[in-house]
Amino acid sequence: MIKGSYFNGETSAKKDVSLYYKEDGLVGFNELDIDEISFNDINISSRIGNTPRYLNFPDGAQFETLDNASIDEMVEKLANDPLHGLAHKLESAKSFVLFTVATVIIFGWLFIQYGIPAFSKQIAELLPDEASQYMGQGVLDAMDKGFFSESKLTEKRQKELTALFNGLLKNIEGSKNYQLKFRLGGKIRANAFALPDGTIVFTDELINLAEHDSEIVSIMLHEIGHLKRHHSLRATIQQFSLAMFVMVITGDVSTSSSIITAIPVMLVESGFSQDMETEADSYSLEYMLKHKINPNNFATMMEKLEASYMPEYTVCMEAINGSVNQKVKAIKCINDAVKLSKDENNEDDKSTMDYFSTHPSSKERMDRFRLK
Repeated sequence: MIKGSYFNGETSAKKDVSLYYKEDGLVGFNELDIDEISFNDINISSRIGNTPRYLNFPDGAQFETLDNASIDEMVEKLANDPLHGLAHKLESAKSFVLFTVATVIIFGWLFIQYGIPAFSKQIAELLPDEASQYMGQGVLDAMDKGFFSESKLTEKRQKELTALFNGLLKNIEGSKNYQLKFRLGGKIRANAFALPDGTIVFTDELINLAEHDSEIVSIMLHEIGHLKRHHSLRATIQQFSLAMFVMVITGDVSTSSSIITAIPVMLVESGFSQDMETEADSYSLEYMLKHKINPNNFATMMEKLEASYMPEYTVCMEAINGSVNQKVKAIKCINDAVKLSKDENNEDDKSTMDYFSTHPSSKERMDRFRLK
């Protein structure tokens, strides 16, 4: 006899009953006035740990019991199923459990490290331009609410820089949707980044680091390189894919949602992979050499970007705020910070600024652009 609860499938009421079975394969209940049922017509749930077992009958009725051992004994006598109880046996084998956990961890790491970037690149290259435009809609608006303020650059200065940018685009195929925007960086400070829809954003703080427009052009080319290699789109697809992977593995929708909503933060903080940064550097370097633009300008701006995160530079800029000839004094502030940075030999100190946290070594990048 197997004790348990019987549900008739018509109401939620349950009845405590005792199930019996015969050698000829018939199953019945002592306390119920119902016909015996063939064992082969009953659907029995697999054994998982010590959870209840369920016997589902053709008429919708269900029998529930915690007597897993008796159910196993009944199945062994009446059924010819070599796979019965396999799940319970496997979960009880510690070596198998450890092997499974290790396999999942290794597979997950390989998939995130190599699988997601690989197919994200393929997808980004196959998608039409309209897809990039759609995915980029509203991203800058979201960033404006959380990070930026309206640019304080004069309209004349913005037009000058836009003209330089458009001049670069004349030599670049497929750049009709590329556009330049300016924002006051605030806590983001000196930075530039590219969005999936072809928008490149420069902060005022970055513009003010440059002593010559040729230095700004070098950063423009780097960001154009990100667009030409679909890096923003690839990064967005990767983040979305990671969110889906987390949801499938853990079943946690909230964590997946937080990853997706963090995409604008990832883009504004230039969270591209080292491979992406190297690709963008290569594109800009090839363009400079082809069009006789001095690559040293990019190395100079890299030095300034790194130095702009030094506390000495911040103090210097606060001291000259609102003073006469502020532009000239600001250039002196950044040049002094660059010299100090070299003296302290901290080019490789990634803790100085978040901008370089996911980038290749800044020194290696600078060396690529130094004319021998």
